[in-house]
Amino acid sequence: IPSDGTGNQNCEEGDSLQILVPIRGKYEVVETICGDTIPKPVMSNGPKMLVEFRGRYSGKGNRGFKAEYKFVENFGIITGQQLNNQECGFEFNSTKEKTGWFHSPNFPGIYPQNVECNYLFYGRQNERVAIKFSYFDVEGIQPCEESTASDYVEFSNFMTTDRKFRRMCETNKRGWDVKSDGKFFRVTFRSNDRFESTGFRASYQFHSEPPSTTETPAMSVSEQFNGKGSTMCK
Repeated sequence: IPSDGTGNQNCEEGDSLQILVPIRGKYEVVETICGDTIPKPVMSNGPKMLVEFRGRYSGKGNRGFKAEYKFVENFGIITGQQLNNQECGFEFNSTKEKTGWFHSPNFPGIYPQNVECNYLFYGRQNERVAIKFSYFDVEGIQPCEESTASDYVEFSNFMTTDRKFRRMCETNKRGWDVKSDGKFFRVTFRSNDRFESTGFRASYQFHSEPPSTTETPAMSVSEQFNGKGSTMCK
């Protein structure tokens, strides 16, 4: 397979497999696959997906492909308790699991477009939840808003927006963490219909903190993401 000059395969010059999903009323290509490397899992953004094989050449050494498919309702997220009142909502309760992990839809494959997933963490009284991101690759540019056509991850101590935290996007390969101020914490992942990436993987841990009349202001996730303070993973 020819290269495009960056080391990546140029699938336009050979046989390929295209993945198309409905976007704004018509099927659009979200991924093109070729070569002999097994690709990561692909997930549709709804109930429909079109897989189209394009054969330009024939040869005895080309054996084609074989794939498995599965219809799912959990977006490939297998941890937490899925909520019935949200299309992509999952609850993590301290009474069931003190520690665990969660990830973006279809991880480690490309996350689907136009998806919003909420991860809700419920601790006991005087408990806090600490979340550590070991992988983070969410397509976007700061400040991770519609004006920059960005997907993003949002954090909040409430069900509503929390001004303490800013939205996070872009790529961070070093890992980082964030901590709730109370027993409840919300993590929201949102993708648009433009670009996509491989998302994130994170672990969580509930731990108790003694009540205090004076609390030291917690570091914002933006400070942690940029490597300020002791919470940055080494």
